[in-house]
Amino acid sequence: MTVPWSFCRSFCLLPLLLALKIHTAHTAPDFSSKCFNHTAHACEGDMLIIECPSRTSVAVLSAFYGRRVPNQHLCPSANTNTTVEEDTACTSPIAIEVSKATCQDRRSCHIPVLSPVFGQDPCPLTSKYLLVSYKCRPGRPLRC
Repeated sequence: MTVPWSFCRSFCLLPLLLALKIHTAHTAPDFSSKCFNHTAHACEGDMLIIECPSRTSVAVLSAFYGRRVPNQHLCPSANTNTTVEEDTACTSPIAIEVSKATCQDRRSCHIPVLSPVFGQDPCPLTSKYLLVSYKCRPGRPLRC
């Protein structure tokens, strides 16, 4: 008895395809559980430090320099006698470029949180902070 090709094409190749799929799944390393998002922040005048474990490098996801929340919640102003209203819509447009230039593809980095580092001060009378979101990705070419 001869088996029709259409039947064999569907059922005879299935074990071969499954075997290839299983082999591929076991030989490829799985880094998905090691690629967690991290967030670091530092207040104006401080140093933001990012460190990844050995054999990993920083992948900057986003960065913000300025102020979005009132200072009693994050990085309170050192001057408590100020009568000037703080600007909570204050941001530097180059924070991501500065963060990537300093940290991308490195195991660790230090960013001074000072207005001159981020170009023209977006709100001179408001205390600011730097917030960086990043991953520690295994090896350099792997994307998490």
